Amino acid sequence: MLSKEKTFLIALLLYTGTLQAQQNTAGGFIWGLEAGFDSQLTGIQPLGNGEPDQVKVTAKRRAPGWRGGVFGRWQLWSGLALQTGLSVSDLHADIQFDEQVTDRFRFTDLEAPLHFVLTNPNGRFPLRGSLLLGARIGWNLAPQHSEYLQLLRERLALDIGLGVEIDMKKWRFQPEVVYSHGLNNIHDVVNARYDQVIGRIVRDRLTLRVLVWLEQ
Repeated sequence: MLSKEKTFLIALLLYTGTLQAQQNTAGGFIWGLEAGFDSQLTGIQPLGNGEPDQVKVTAKRRAPGWRGGVFGRWQLWSGLALQTGLSVSDLHADIQFDEQVTDRFRFTDLEAPLHFVLTNPNGRFPLRGSLLLGARIGWNLAPQHSEYLQLLRERLALDIGLGVEIDMKKWRFQPEVVYSHGLNNIHDVVNARYDQVIGRIVRDRLTLRVLVWLEQ
């Protein structure tokens, strides 16, 4: 799992990279808003010792969570941009420990992503495909009160996304799907009831969102 020092270092590198890109951009800067829906898959790896024998996790898929935020994009050169921002998302996952015990964990994440965005530089056609690659760091703001399991608040993930930029002269927006693969083990071993049963826990997420440019 990530220590507080490593988490701070990653956040510092993301922020430093953003400032460096802002100073060295060959093109302009645009910013806007994002809104969308999330669906999370919480993966749990049992240790295989002790009781109970199985741990079942169900993510909140039938009622996806929401997200919103702001983003900024610096055009590095034609067809390549650097994008960052600040967003908030909210959803929950139900973890079933046995047939009688189910606990709900809420995730209200404050996130700072850093992405490279590749687009078709052809400016004659109003539709342009885009490919997003990068990473994000997040912090869960929701309180935790479970006696069965404790989860770390920080989350580090790698992102890949596909979208379509639509330019309508006065308006410019981008529908996009982003898959976020969790990297760090969020199981916080604090002598909770199920710490000797559960091993690694990761959070993967699928996001459907729309970006709206406010300045270009």
